[in-house]
Parts: sequence; structure tokens; C-alpha cells
Amino acid sequence: MIPHTALRTDLELDYLGIADEDLQECQALLEGPISPGAEVVQQYLSARLGSSDASVPELGTAGVPVTEHDWLEAMVRFVPAILAWHAEKDIPDAISKDTLADFGRNLAINRRVHGRFGMDTYKWLSHVFAGRIFQLGRLQYLIHQPSTQIPGLADGDWVLGVHIPEDGGLSTHSVTESLAAAGTFFSTHFPAQPVTIANCESWLLDPYLCAHMDRWSNIFRFAALFTPYGTPRDEPTDAVYFTFRTRNMEHLDQLPRTTALQRLVLDRIAAGGVWQVGLGYLVLPH
Repeated sequence: MIPHTALRTDLELDYLGIADEDLQECQALLEGPISPGAEVVQQYLSARLGSSDASVPELGTAGVPVTEHDWLEAMVRFVPAILAWHAEKDIPDAISKDTLADFGRNLAINRRVHGRFGMDTYKWLSHVFAGRIFQLGRLQYLIHQPSTQIPGLADGDWVLGVHIPEDGGLSTHSVTESLAAAGTFFSTHFPAQPVTIANCESWLLDPYLCAHMDRWSNIFRFAALFTPYGTPRDEPTDAVYFTFRTRNMEHLDQLPRTTALQRLVLDRIAAGGVWQVGLGYLVLPH
């Protein structure tokens, strides 16, 4: 396990991009000794640092129950360790801040969705604290080994999973700039895990969405960057969640229909359709 590094509360929490309404409860996570459940999670995060998911056993609790609160405490207390690991990789401080700020962003989303402090996406955030995901400009990149075969890749090859944080639009310039930065960043800081391909698994790549979007829209242009592969899979709630931040499929008639995208999402469901997650890949620019 990575040696414990003393927390400097104000400085470390600053990296997490926490909104004022969540700050007090995050500070409370650091009071007193670490909880047994958070200790288990920290051991798990340490084991994952720089590794593929396949090489790390599932979280083992050894009879210790691990709660959402334990995950949050563990991640906050793990900030010094992940920053030390970033420093070993010569990762610029600005990128560390942009990457770790996903913690505060997901706290804010959780408060908006559920009206309380917490994070139901903590398993996704474990990638951030395991050194597997980085935000480079507009997009996030998860270095991983894909579970579905991508044309031109051999088993065991690494790819960059493209993810879109909730942070504004998808202008062509911001996407192009981010993709260009990704190739340089990973070849510089992760030379032992060479990547030439990025993939994306998202409802934004649902063939139905592309067929019904304005060809000049940012979403259409983003999806057009990727070559489809594999078979789209049904994910009925994804489009609703990422458009409206709810997974409740009841009372859809009460959701706003202000934008063309909102109307498209709801009209397809009303007509009996099911939204899917599409799979696509692209060759990274060099």
C-alpha cells in the first residue's frame, strides 16, 4: 500500500472542485481516525494504481461492510497518495486538478438528482483515484483494455475510453483540441502502455440519435468522428439520465421539452422505442 501522506485539508480538498454546499460534509469525512470500511477501500485503490481492472481482485471486505460514505471518505483521504503518484508520472498540476475535480462535479450532480450529500457514481470515480482516468480539456480519457474486440487491436492492447463530463457543449474545436492532447499526454506519461486507438461507448453514438440529429449539430459531429463496431446494447435509462438527470421512467410527460434533444429523447420512448448505447472507435491524431 502507498505510504500515508499527511492531509493538508484546505489544500487537498481544493483539488476536488467541491462546491460550497458540499464542503462542510467533505471536511467532516476527515475528522477522527479512518473508518474500517474506508481503510478497505483505500487498500483497493492502492492495488489498482496503474493496473488494469482485470489484474486487480474485486473489492474484498473481509467481513467489513463498505458503504457509500466509506467510499467518499476513502477517496478524500486518498488525495495525497494519488497526487504523489501523479507527481511520479510528471503529470502537470493543472491536469491533476482538472481530473480530480470530477469528485466535486459528481457530488453536485448527486445533490441535484437526489437532494442530498452523497455520490451514487462513486464506483465510476474510483477510476480517477486509481490513476486510470484523466481530463484533458473538454474530454476525459480512461486508459483500459476493452472488453469488446475493436478492429485492428490485439488482445491485451490498451485503448483510451472517451468520456464526456458535464461541462458545457461539444464544440468541434474543443473536441479536436482534446483528442490531439490525448495522444501526446499518454505517450509521454504512460509509454509502457502505448495507445493508438480511442473508443467511446455512449448513447450519443446510438444510430437512431445520429439519424435524427441535425447534421450540423455538435452531437452529430462528435458521433461522426467514430467508426461503429460491435452491437449497440439496450440501455433504456441512459438517454433520460444524461438529458434530464433522472433514471425514473415514470411521469416522463412531466419532463421539459424545451430543446430539440429533449423532445427527441422523449418522443422515441413515447413511440415505444428503446435507447441504446452505441460503440465506436477512432485513430488518435499524432
